[in-house]
Amino acid sequence: MKSVMVTASNNILVYRVTYFSIFLLSFIVFVQAEKHLNANGPFGKRHEFHNEPSPYACNRGAGIYSSIFRRRNKVVQDLQVSKTVYMSSEQIQVTWTPISASCKDDFIGIYYIEISLIAACDYFDYEFVQYKQSNMSWQMTNLRRPLEFRYYSRDHSCSGNYSLIAKSPIIQPINYNEPTQIHLAYGDRIDQMYVSYLTNSSEYIPQCQYGLTSSSLNYHKNGTTITYTASDMCEGKANQWGPQAFIDPGYMHTILLEDLNPSTMYFYRVGTDEHGWSSIYSFINRPADKNEAVNIIAYGDLGLSPVEPGAKSTIDRVIARVTSTNLTCLLHIGDISYARGVGALWDAFMTQIQPIAARIPYMVGIGNHEYDHVLGGDKDPSGASGPGGFRPKWGNYGYDSGGECAIPMIHRFNSPSNGNSLFWYSFDVGPIHIIYYSTEHDFRHTSPQYKWIEQDLRSVNRSRTPWIIVGSHRPMYASETDEPHDFIKIMLQFYLEPLFYQYHVDLNLFAHKHSYERTCPMYKQECVYDGITHVLIGMAGQDIDSGEYSGAEWSIYHDQQYGYCQLWANRTFLHFKYYHNDNDALIDQFILQK
Repeated sequence: MKSVMVTASNNILVYRVTYFSIFLLSFIVFVQAEKHLNANGPFGKRHEFHNEPSPYACNRGAGIYSSIFRRRNKVVQDLQVSKTVYMSSEQIQVTWTPISASCKDDFIGIYYIEISLIAACDYFDYEFVQYKQSNMSWQMTNLRRPLEFRYYSRDHSCSGNYSLIAKSPIIQPINYNEPTQIHLAYGDRIDQMYVSYLTNSSEYIPQCQYGLTSSSLNYHKNGTTITYTASDMCEGKANQWGPQAFIDPGYMHTILLEDLNPSTMYFYRVGTDEHGWSSIYSFINRPADKNEAVNIIAYGDLGLSPVEPGAKSTIDRVIARVTSTNLTCLLHIGDISYARGVGALWDAFMTQIQPIAARIPYMVGIGNHEYDHVLGGDKDPSGASGPGGFRPKWGNYGYDSGGECAIPMIHRFNSPSNGNSLFWYSFDVGPIHIIYYSTEHDFRHTSPQYKWIEQDLRSVNRSRTPWIIVGSHRPMYASETDEPHDFIKIMLQFYLEPLFYQYHVDLNLFAHKHSYERTCPMYKQECVYDGITHVLIGMAGQDIDSGEYSGAEWSIYHDQQYGYCQLWANRTFLHFKYYHNDNDALIDQFILQK
C-alpha cells in the first residue's frame, strides 16, 4: 500500500512557495506559443515560419500589378502534368521549359481554378523554382474541388510584381465523393468500434459493410453525418474563408459497429452504392480477457508528413509495424495536425494517417495546438467558462489553435462518451485502463475535470485491469531547461501527482516538448520503489528540440531524436520500448511488473 509521506505543514509550505514564486514572476511575459511553428502546406511542401517568405513578394503587400511596373504582356505558357485526375495521396509530376530570365523567387503554386490570375499569393501550397529546374513532384490531397498549377515570375529584373508565366490544365479528383480519411476509434463498450470517413456530400446515408472475411461482407450498418463551418470556431484565421484559412471541410460520416466479438478480425469498407466504396480494410477488435496481451503505439506532436521529416519517418515506421505486427491501437497525445486554422492541413493530415488509422483505433488527446484560444468562448465545445477557457495568470496558454478551439477535432475524431468528449475520457484495452485528461483545461481540485479523474480512478477494477496509464499533452516532469518557469508543470505536480500516486497509476505519458525522456518510478521529485514512471513522448515529427538538460537525478534517459514508442502488456508485465526513426533501432526500454 502506498502512503503519502508529506505532512500537512509541508503541503502548506509547498503551496506558499509555489504561489510566492508565481507572484514574483507575474510581470514576466512568458509565452512560447509560437515555438516550433511553420507555414507548411497541404501538398507536401515545407516552408519555415518567420524565416523563408511565402513567397518573397507576398510578404511585401505589392500584389502582382502596379502602375510603375506593368505586367509582362506575354502569352501564358502551358505547364505539363503527368495526370489530370487523381486519387488522394497520389503524386503528380509538373514539368515546364525553364525560362531564360528566371528570378530566385519564381514559384509554382496550386490554386482553386476560380482564384483570379492576378491573385498570385492565394495559393494552397507552393514551391520555389530553382535555376534551370524543369520539373517538380506534388503529393495530392483530395480537396473536393477542381485545381490548377500556376507558374509566377517577377517583373522588372526581379524587383517588380508577379506575372503569370504558365498554368496547367484543370486537375481534379477521380471521384469528388471518394471515401477518404478513414479511421477507427473505440466506443463505450468492448464490442463497439467507430468507423469514420469523409466525402463531399451528405446526400446519401453513410454505410459500412463488414464481415469475417474480405469476400463476405455480410453485415451492414448505417451511420450519421456532420460538418462544421468557419463561424462555428472561436476566432482568427479559423473564422476566415480562404485557401490559407478555412475551406469547406466536406462531410464527416461515422458508423458505430456493435456486437463485435473480442480479439476477432473484421474486414470492412465504407461508402455508398451511389458515390462508390472504399478499398477493403481490416481490424482486430480489442480483447475482453485480461490474460490477453496488447501491443500499443504511442507518441505526441506528430504534424504533417512529408513536410516534416520526422513526421514522414514516423508515419513510415508505424505503417510498417501496423502491416506486419498485431497492433491493438495507437495513442496520439495531443498536437495532432498543427493546422492552426488552415483547413486544408486537416485534409492532408487525415489523409496521411489513413494507412494506420483505418487498421487500428487512433485514439487522440487534446493539445494546445488543437484547443488554445483567447476569444470566442461561447463556441468552445468543451464548455469551459470565460472567453478563452482556462487561462490562469501562472499559465502560458496562448493562441495556439489559430482560433479552432477544437471544433475540427471533435467533428473528425470519436471517443468513448464517459467523460467530456475528446477533452477527457477513459477506456480499457486488455489489462490496461487508459485515462486521457486535458492540461488545457482546469485540473485544480474544484474543477469538473479533477472530480471526473478522481471518480474514474476510484472506479477502476484492478483485478480486471491491473495497469493504469494516464495521458495528457503537457509534461508533469521534464528536465529540459528551455522553460525555467514552467508553472503548468509545477501545478500538475501539485494538484494531480498526489491523486495519481494515491490510486497507484503506473505510467504517465505526455508530450508538448519535442523530445523523449523517461524518469525513474518517482513521487514528488524523488525516485521511490512504488512511484509513477513518467515518459515524455513528443518526438514524433514536429521539429525536434535542441535545448540543454538540468541533470535531474530522476531522469533516467533522454534524447532529442525523431522516434516512436511501443508498449506491450499482459496482466503481470508491461514492456515499454522507444525506437529512433532513422534506423528503427531500439534506444530505450523498461519493464514494469505486478
